Amino acid sequence: MIMLAMLIFVKVDYRVEGDFIMRSDEVIYLTTPYNGYIEVVHQQAGGVVKQGDLLLAMQTDELKLQEVGEMANVASYARQSERARAVNQLADMRIADAQKTQAEARLAIVQHRLSQGEIRAPFDAVIIEGDLRELRGKPIEKGNPLFKLAQLDRMFAEVEIDERDVHEILESTTGEIAFVGRPQFKFPVKVMKLEPSAFPKDEGNVFQLRGEAVDAPESWWRPGMTGVCKVAVGK
Repeated sequence: MIMLAMLIFVKVDYRVEGDFIMRSDEVIYLTTPYNGYIEVVHQQAGGVVKQGDLLLAMQTDELKLQEVGEMANVASYARQSERARAVNQLADMRIADAQKTQAEARLAIVQHRLSQGEIRAPFDAVIIEGDLRELRGKPIEKGNPLFKLAQLDRMFAEVEIDERDVHEILESTTGEIAFVGRPQFKFPVKVMKLEPSAFPKDEGNVFQLRGEAVDAPESWWRPGMTGVCKVAVGK
């Protein structure tokens, strides 16, 4: 009779489980700004960096020489224009002014490249990819990927929910996650969004759910970590 009464009157928490992987809202690739050579690599994959930290420096000796040369050209054409204006040679003055404008444009390009010679972190992040020690001193082309950075304070859990259970969590707003590496710790999450369509997996179709941590992310959380998420459904 006691067992029967418990089955009838006692209610327990019902939760839907799903595997999750940590993602970051802000992921950025930093690429080579111009054709050249890597001078110094200051950071490697796995490092945690602050906004403005120096990640890598390109060789800029050749660009500095070009800058000096273009500055000399600008000054030379300016003097030619002044001399032509002094003797009222308007055609020569206009030619010198045009050449000066071209030299100033080339100078601006060189100075822009010089400003890109130091690759710095655009925000507080962890370096997901970027082991460039073997590339030091080797020619590298513009646009080649250097670093992949992920912002740590914008992480969320991407949860896979089996399609058989998705109808149970349509009104759910809370849950908790536990990581494979530290299963003894549980972290509360808010259910933010459920993707409207499923995608196939080996064991069947699943829906993706986005869960955001209620509290600030732990310092050891990293994108790519996995674990189990339990979404609260009710009693």
